[in-house]
Parts: sequence; C-alpha cells; structure tokens
Amino acid sequence: MDKWLSHPTSLKIISIIVGLLLWAVVHIDPDTSPQTVTSNVDTKTIEASVIKADGLDTDKYVMTAMEPSVVRLDVQGRLTNLLNASSDDDYVVKVDLKDAKPGIQELPLVATLPKGIQLVEMSPRTVTVQIEEILTKPFELQVTTEGKPAGGYVVGASTVVAPSAGVQITLPKDDMSRVGVVTTEVNVEGADKTIVNKKAKVVVYDTDGIEMTNAIISPETVHVEVKITPPFKTLPLQVRYTGSLPEGLSLVSVKPAIDEVTVYGEQKALDELQVYDGVVLDLSKVKQSGAVQVKTEAIDGIKSIDPAEVTLEVVVAPIITRTFTGLPIAVEGASSGTSAVFRNPADGKYDLTVSGAESVLNALKAEAITIIANVEGLKPGVHVVTLQVDVPAYVQTVLGSGETLTVSIEIVEEEAAGTDDENAEEVGGTPTEEPPTSTPTPTPTPTAPDTGEESANGSENAAGGPTMNP
Repeated sequence: MDKWLSHPTSLKIISIIVGLLLWAVVHIDPDTSPQTVTSNVDTKTIEASVIKADGLDTDKYVMTAMEPSVVRLDVQGRLTNLLNASSDDDYVVKVDLKDAKPGIQELPLVATLPKGIQLVEMSPRTVTVQIEEILTKPFELQVTTEGKPAGGYVVGASTVVAPSAGVQITLPKDDMSRVGVVTTEVNVEGADKTIVNKKAKVVVYDTDGIEMTNAIISPETVHVEVKITPPFKTLPLQVRYTGSLPEGLSLVSVKPAIDEVTVYGEQKALDELQVYDGVVLDLSKVKQSGAVQVKTEAIDGIKSIDPAEVTLEVVVAPIITRTFTGLPIAVEGASSGTSAVFRNPADGKYDLTVSGAESVLNALKAEAITIIANVEGLKPGVHVVTLQVDVPAYVQTVLGSGETLTVSIEIVEEEAAGTDDENAEEVGGTPTEEPPTSTPTPTPTPTAPDTGEESANGSENAAGGPTMNP
C-alpha cells in the first residue's frame, strides 16, 4: 500500500480528485435544489461619477451652468475586471457639446466604461447645460496707487510701459456689459523717486466694485511707471520775446505746439504762479518762417519744467506800414472836481502810423488800437501828457528817432470849464467824424530798435520809441 501511494501516477490522480472536491465546495450552493454552479460575474455602484463636457468651441462659447454635475452608475463584470478598475476615474461620463448653441438645453449623457464591464443603469441619463457666447474686447487700463510717498513728494502721472497694445478682456456676453473698470495697483509707500518698470497684476471689477474672477485677462500682468516728484502744477504757456527781427520782416504769428506745461517746485511758489512765461523767443535768430525749438527756462521757485523744450511755429512776412487818422484819445485819472480839456490837438484825436505784416494790418481795425492820456495827479493848468498806445499782437507803432507821442491838455476846475474856448473839446465828448480809415503804405520800412523782452499778450506802450506786440 505504501508503495502504491508513493508512486508518481497515484499522486497525480489523488491531486486531481482533491482539486475537484475543493471546487465543488466553493461553487455548489447547498441551499439550491438541485445543486447548481454559481456565476463569477459581480456588480458595482459608482455613486457620483463626475460629468465631463466635451467638444465645446471654447473660442466662441462658455458653459456657465450644468445640472446635475454627477451621475450614479450601476455596472457589472467579472470580479477580476471590477477589481482592476478600482478608481472612479476609470468610469467616464460625458456630455457632447459639439453642436450646442447659446441658451439652456437638455442633452444626453454617454458613459465610457473599462474593458469587460457593462452598464446596468445610469441615473440620470440626461443633463441640463447653459451655454453663453463669449466676447473679447480691449479696455483702457487704469493705474491706481496705494500708500503715500516720502515727505515733500507727490504722486505724478502713471503710465503703462508694457504691453503697449493694451489689455484684452474675455467674458460671457452678458457679463461683458457689467465691466466697470480694469485696473492695476502700485504701492508707493515711502517712495522718493519715480517707480520704474514695476510689475503689477491686472484686475477687472464690475460696476458695483466687485472683482470679476471669471474674466480671462490678457496679459495678466503689466509693467508700470509711476512718477514720484516734488509738488507740481500745470500752467498755461505764454511766450516772451527778446531781440529784433531782421530788417524788413515782421511777425505774422507764433504758435506753440502745446498750450500748457507742468512745473515742479515748492508748493508756496506754485500757488503764486498763474502762467508760465519761461519760453523766450530770440527774434534776432529768426530768418524765415518755420519751426523753432526753444528751451523752457526755470523761473523763480521752479525746479524743473516738463517738457524741457517747446516747438514754436513762427511765421514772418515783409513789413509794411499803415496810418490810422482821427483815432480818439481816452483820458484817465482826472481827479474829482476837475475836467481835462484838449488844447493840442483840440479835437482830442490822433493820427498814428503802425507797421506789421500785410495780412496782419489788412485785418486790423481802428477800434483795436487804444490811445490813453493819463492825467492822474495833474493840477489845474496846461500840461504836456505822454500818450500810452496799446496795439494788437504783431503790430508796432512807427516813430522817428527820439520822437514821442504827446498831447497838450488843460486841467480846469469844473466851474471854470464853461468859459473854455468853444473850439476846445471836453473829454467825454462824442466825436462827429466818421471812423478813421486808411490804406497800407506799399513801401516797406525797417523794424524799430529792440526795446527788450515783451509779453505774448501785448503791452501798453509809452511814447519814446516803437514797441512790438508780437
């Protein structure tokens, strides 16, 4: 017997019999009658499989809502297959948005399962999605600052250094209409010099001041420059003049390329300034019409000026003269209880010759010329009064060498005024003659000698030499 059991063939037969018995113990259900073999197929439930959107044209549309976002899956398969697909990520549920249009719509779901596993039930089988059209628009970027610079300094202009093309914002169509401001913020706390090439994040806010986190911003960051300067003020620009034009020329116009400049300095000095007149045109260097570059000069209390140079468009033309006859003389400064009576000229009118470019003199009206006799402080009696002549810009009075414009005026007590010569005209009388007229003199005359710097707005001219009002 022992010899038989140790034989190899016997051992193989015994092993087969034992294996069959073990298989029977495992697979035969004792509760069934007759006895049957149990199946090796099992089932599994995935409670929350995430739905994935597929096929949406993201250049035109965006999915703003999906309900529900997960589904329940009941699947079956061999135990080994179920064990191999142990992760819920192996069970993929998709909604196809390739043909979706803007609006709310219900679409079917499609489940993709691992090999060897079948779908028993999916709940729900459809999903409701909302699709919106998206827009991309350029927006102006505003730079804001946080904090305070160092003492004695102020925050000046802020500029975006890069990108130069601006900022593009992408949002659903309905959200785009709610965009309030696109901004970037720079911290200037304690700064005592200009902040250069500062990298800052771009943020989009709606009209209620709430950040729109769903906005797609391109680029997301920019480089910004923030000027940190002494106190500054923007002032209107006024051109002054020095020197004289070459003989035979007269100014027609002088037009600065800009109307205002920014000046930097102490606050007290800035408060006193109403106009900046630090641009001085040297007429002796003007030979013909054209653009002239003039530096902006620092004046009292001003540390620097922006820009450092100003372009002046200067137009000159040959000079001519024109004589206005019978210009009325206005009297100012007569004290109370006295009257001023013209003695020479008795009619209180004056003939005045002016020079300038032909186009300027042709447009000049007699009413634009003012002649004033100031008698302030004069006592009763006859006096020779020097006249003050005010002419428009780019017009000059013409006087001979050493010549002055004067009139003879008598200051009389009011009670004695009625005994004056009947031919004398009392100040305030109404002229009876027609307005003076004249025609240009065709022969050009040279410009008068330089009288120093003059204001671009003209000046009151006392007798004693011709004065230019550029």
